[in-house]
Amino acid sequence: MKKLNFAIMFFFFLTGFAHAEKVTWSEVSRQTLATSPSVKSAKLKLDNAELAYDRAVVSFLPDVSARGAYSRGETSGNNLSENFSLGLNATLSIFSGFETYNDVRQKSADLKAAKAAYNRAVSDAAYEVASQYANLMWAYETVELSKQIQERRTENKDMVKLKYNSGNVDIGSLKRVEADVETANYDLRKAQRYIETASAALLKAIGRNDEVILETDERLDVQEETVKKPNFNELIKNIPEYIAADYSAQSAKAASAKAKGSWFPNISLSGGVSRSGAEWLPDRKSWDAGVSVSYSLFTGGKRIIDINTASNQSEISQQSFINAQNDLKSRSIGNFNSLLDSFENIAVRKHYLAASQQQAEISAKKYVNGLSTYQDWYSIENDFINSQKSLLDAKKSAALERAKWNNFLGKDFESINR
Repeated sequence: MKKLNFAIMFFFFLTGFAHAEKVTWSEVSRQTLATSPSVKSAKLKLDNAELAYDRAVVSFLPDVSARGAYSRGETSGNNLSENFSLGLNATLSIFSGFETYNDVRQKSADLKAAKAAYNRAVSDAAYEVASQYANLMWAYETVELSKQIQERRTENKDMVKLKYNSGNVDIGSLKRVEADVETANYDLRKAQRYIETASAALLKAIGRNDEVILETDERLDVQEETVKKPNFNELIKNIPEYIAADYSAQSAKAASAKAKGSWFPNISLSGGVSRSGAEWLPDRKSWDAGVSVSYSLFTGGKRIIDINTASNQSEISQQSFINAQNDLKSRSIGNFNSLLDSFENIAVRKHYLAASQQQAEISAKKYVNGLSTYQDWYSIENDFINSQKSLLDAKKSAALERAKWNNFLGKDFESINR
């Protein structure tokens, strides 16, 4: 690890970055929740939905208003007169064709849909940073592996050079392994530079714009797993898109019922108390109370149009819900199979690495002792190095597929990497 840290410090010197910042997944999650514009925006939308629901609920309460007036005037006899008045009025709708009730139903469904949308926004933010964090861990592991390959290529060059000096291999074979060393040096420098790219992408996902290099000691922790095939019809019912589409359909249904309420009369109670007089405080008291009933007899056909429009919108939302179910079912099957493929690929890559490593050890001993040709040894050596790279790439692919699957399910920062 000391050699790696030295290489990274040298990289900072080359790129001009002032310092590194060590992070963990826990710290990345905390920062993203605090700074992500998409999460903040989704939270504000959820707050507005809660306020809209509260506004609908308070419609069951009476409207109370206070009034006061003062007037001064001159009569025909050039006498000045003053008048004071004040009062308190209240009105309460006791029946509006179930409009208030259906409005509360609609806003309640909208609120639940907004909560699902917020959960989706959080999960999407978690997926983005989880993907970029996996990429950062892969970048550091690539540097480590590239360093190991560089050292191995150098050892191979020294071995072949000895054989060349003793006349056992030709100059072309020596030049090939020398080129391999240069390639390994290039791959190491490329991997070191890529840390800057991966760090910048993770900073963007977090919502930061700092000129720092993010460093982590955590590494890709993905193993081959056996995942039980779920009941996809039940699985999708907990996905945010399903929940949002369901409540959107319920909201449209309540809006349709609210529109149909225009066929009913409006009934309300009202009452008030007042005082008036020529002096302050007015001494003449009065009060009133009553009930009013109103009914719109003719609206030029607007009522029918509004009802039909709301009914059509309810049917549109219902069809959208059905389409969302079908889409989620199809995507869930595809995503799940991709997840299984990535886990099984790790197992295959591990078997292949174990076999190629053992074969490389045997081949190297044979070649040193003159029992194997250069071409046989060289082919097996390259196969071993490539199998190391393939396993690391398979681990990264599985980490991304796992994050993608958990994001599809709508999981948050705490469980996106499980």
